[in-house]
Amino acid sequence: MRKDELRKLRALPATKEMMEKGKGYQDITKTSWDGKKYTETVANYKKLLRVQNLNGYVKIAVFLPEDMRKDIKTPRYEIFLNVPGGEYITRELDAEGKEVRWLTAMANNLDGAGDYYWDNCDKNAYINKDGMDTLGRLPLRNDNGQKGWKRLKAWQQEQKDAETERREAKQQAPWDSDMKQVPKLPKDFEEWMRKEVAKKYFIIYEYAPKQTKGYCSRCKKFVPIKNPRHDQETKCPSCKAKATFKAHSRIQTLTTDGYDAEIIQKIEGGIVVRTFEQRQWYRDTAYTEPHIRTQEWQRILIFENGTVKRYTWDMYKNKYLRWIYQDSFTSKYGYYSSEKKLYKRNYARLKENSALKRSSIDLWDELPCGVAQYLKTEKGNPAIEMLARIGMFKLAKHLIDCPYDNKLLDESATEIAKMLKIDNSRLKRLKAMDGNVDSLRWMQFEKKANTIWPDEMIKDFGEAGFSTSAFDFLKTPVSFVKCHNYLKKQAAMMNETIRQTMVTWDDYFSMAASLKMNVMCDQIAKPKDLKQAHDEVILLKEKKGLEKQAKDIEKKWPKVNKQLPKLQKFAFTSGEYTIVVPKNVMDIVVEGTILRHCVHTCEYYFSRIQTDESYLFFLRKSKSPDSPWYTLEVEPSGNIRQKRTTGDNQNADFQEAVAFLKKWQRHFKKQLTAEEKKKFLG
Repeated sequence: MRKDELRKLRALPATKEMMEKGKGYQDITKTSWDGKKYTETVANYKKLLRVQNLNGYVKIAVFLPEDMRKDIKTPRYEIFLNVPGGEYITRELDAEGKEVRWLTAMANNLDGAGDYYWDNCDKNAYINKDGMDTLGRLPLRNDNGQKGWKRLKAWQQEQKDAETERREAKQQAPWDSDMKQVPKLPKDFEEWMRKEVAKKYFIIYEYAPKQTKGYCSRCKKFVPIKNPRHDQETKCPSCKAKATFKAHSRIQTLTTDGYDAEIIQKIEGGIVVRTFEQRQWYRDTAYTEPHIRTQEWQRILIFENGTVKRYTWDMYKNKYLRWIYQDSFTSKYGYYSSEKKLYKRNYARLKENSALKRSSIDLWDELPCGVAQYLKTEKGNPAIEMLARIGMFKLAKHLIDCPYDNKLLDESATEIAKMLKIDNSRLKRLKAMDGNVDSLRWMQFEKKANTIWPDEMIKDFGEAGFSTSAFDFLKTPVSFVKCHNYLKKQAAMMNETIRQTMVTWDDYFSMAASLKMNVMCDQIAKPKDLKQAHDEVILLKEKKGLEKQAKDIEKKWPKVNKQLPKLQKFAFTSGEYTIVVPKNVMDIVVEGTILRHCVHTCEYYFSRIQTDESYLFFLRKSKSPDSPWYTLEVEPSGNIRQKRTTGDNQNADFQEAVAFLKKWQRHFKKQLTAEEKKKFLG
């Protein structure tokens, strides 16, 4: 509608009859909240309308009683309808009839003219018979006999809905065009998922004395069994899969966790990567026929011209489920994902696609990430493809998972050994030990130092995640080989891993140095019984007194008490367990004293808190949240570095809380701000 045309339409001032009605009042009896009756004087009408057809438009003048009582005859609003075109617009006027502004709001949203849900629209709006007849001719798709003001509102709502439908249809048209290219699934895909991708399989047996047969959920066969016990781990004698015994009488609540798989299929000009989740459950069904639900939730279209489009099956504007295009998905929080099984039975027909011609994606038993991420990462880092082709999957996986390091590889090289900055003999050794990225760094350092270290040392240090600077805490030079021998011996005595033994050694050394012990002496630096020496220095540190110790820490690390309040958002309780966040340094000192471990006596823990390297949290039982149980050292990403209870130990009871901690880690990541995710998750 052209505003200059609308301005030329004849004005519709209030008639004498309308002015009289607009000034009228009536007494209404109401009931208060406490049941008492009272009388309220209100206007006869909330609004008055004058309606006419003018030059092909319906013009509606809206008057408000408060204006009429001031003898203002000009309307507050003029609503213009282009009925054939399905358009409407409103002009607001001042008391002198001058234009204030144009509005696109519907009639019910006009200030002073709208209705509350308890209003009677027909009685609260005055419209003469001609006006009612004019509004009665407004066409409605859902005509329920609405009249007057109600019909106007219904007509405007239908025009708004129609415009929304046109806009949404225009947005969805290219999406639907893309989705039409997606072919049908292979007939065996869902069964392949059930058999090859599920994380858990069961051998279900009927409870009976000396039961000799059970049903394998993987191979769908009755197999021989002997002395089964509910929840006991076993192996299917037919398909050799790891399985768990389940008594038939106890499987009504049995369900598998969801498991994902992906399939690559051809589309015009490229490929589509489709992601599915499947789960199984046994409620109200025969154990030979569990309920199975397979749900596709993601499609990534990768075209040969380099265009990538991601769609997810999601709720569209809170209305209905459909495939929705995601226009931003380049970060790890988009289509990047965890380990996936890939359906390979159709792969031979896909290899002419440019994205797959040189890819090693089909060599993996289980991909370290989603197909789309793998193809993108492999294209940017040829070492991944080369390593997969020679069977070094662990190193390839670590190169995908680890943050990019431009000094790690020689990207200009074409041979894998040179690309890894080592020689062929070291490559053979690295492959034999199935080394990871840290093992590779030790190999590179060995080559640079022009020496040969034991493969066992490089393997152990690599698996423990030690860098070559890991031993810098020692005040006197000690060869890496001697450090390795010492750690192996102490780990065997402590029944711990080399990594945890290293943590204990570092803790001990830090405390010994703070107590002014002669750490330059080999007997002090490397005690014969590290665990005993560690416990002894803890006792020495405790003698200083808790409050004094806390004050000393606060003086040296003044930002710690300022850091801790921001961690309160990570507090969490679910079921039997709870995560408590320390409020101040004193809480940490008390925790370490009660549990008799070193968390409060090693200054580097406070240094890590102050610099956002790691934080301390208390894992406790929900029924006794004030009683220390386990202390956790957690990275800003939510990764748990350490978990220690009384005497710096980790007992078997910790395993019972693992599921809770995984749930907490998901909660932890949800609490991170966008800035924290970018900083700590990469």
